[in-house]
Amino acid sequence: MENQKDDILMKPRSSRGCIGAGYRLYTGNFKRIFRYSWVAAIVYALVCSAGGTLMVLRPQAALFTVGIILVAEALFASYGFAVLKQHQTTGAISLTSKWFNIDTPIFIRTLKCWLCVAAILLGAGALVGGISLGAVKLLSPYTALGCIGLVSLVAAGLLLPLMYIVPRYILNSGVGFWSQFRAGYPVGMRRWGFLFTVGFVVTLVQTGLALITSLPASILTLANMSSTQSLMMGDASGMPSYIGWLAAATFLLIGFIQAYVQLSALFPTYYMYGSIDMQEQERNEFKVKSE
Repeated sequence: MENQKDDILMKPRSSRGCIGAGYRLYTGNFKRIFRYSWVAAIVYALVCSAGGTLMVLRPQAALFTVGIILVAEALFASYGFAVLKQHQTTGAISLTSKWFNIDTPIFIRTLKCWLCVAAILLGAGALVGGISLGAVKLLSPYTALGCIGLVSLVAAGLLLPLMYIVPRYILNSGVGFWSQFRAGYPVGMRRWGFLFTVGFVVTLVQTGLALITSLPASILTLANMSSTQSLMMGDASGMPSYIGWLAAATFLLIGFIQAYVQLSALFPTYYMYGSIDMQEQERNEFKVKSE
């Protein structure tokens, strides 16, 4: 694809402009992105298939399954960040001739970022959980429910700047995550409304596509849960003997499709990060001129 001025990263854009530019960049270069990342997508799909099958057959292994899926997700996401890094540097996404390639530095930064974000989310979840437990013990049921909802919304709002910090950290080497977090968090809070608009629209798109593509897996999981309850009550299983293979094949196909659904979300946030940086640069230049 030819390098076009409309596709450059460092350009002030509205939230609508970031979303449109991001999805155009993704769809316009999908063949190149697919050719570069299909092996990683298969790896991710295999992990999802194994993990999903394990969760269907052994629900108690959920925590372990989530962990390995997160690592595989970081691997595949690094392919998306690698092509965005290329676009940030050259203004274009080139066609690779290699059937398998991995940008190791980008993968390491993506994995570190995923672990750091997971730590932040766990900390926030523990805090919200603690407050919720206290509210249930000290307040009336309806008041406690309202308090829990309010605390959850506040926590989600305070975590929103991560949308800006994550691509900024991964796409710019030489700065640690926590240093980037300290520098980027105030900027993200200043642009909170901008982040919310982009994040809300992208989340709606991702959720809709995820629900559609994961429908067969949801049906399979519910059927297995019903079968397990029947077994506990002494009835026959009701599930075919090949349920394990069916679950594996279903989760493999869904994992492969959803890999590219999830990857598309990186592109609007890529332009969002570039737009915020340009707005901050113009803001700082204006402050210098005003002094």
